[in-house]
Amino acid sequence: MVNYLIMCKSLTHAQKAARALERAGITAIVMRPPWGVSTDGCAYSVKVSEKRLSQALVVLNNAGLNYKKVYILNSDGSGSEVAL
Repeated sequence: MVNYLIMCKSLTHAQKAARALERAGITAIVMRPPWGVSTDGCAYSVKVSEKRLSQALVVLNNAGLNYKKVYILNSDGSGSEVAL
């Protein structure tokens, strides 16, 4: 299963994003991004499945919850930025 990381600016922001996604029926897990994905030391991310990514981004935009970038989570634990 392919997963994506939606990068947030803080833990609080990631928690708010995850709650909004869960209310919309999208499974979301708050986590620290893998080393090397984020150059920002205090960044957190929300992990969502590939099939729910587009819906998740719509939910976050509608809720006014901005995100930084989106990364695909590779099988080796690394991440690659996704151009949206």
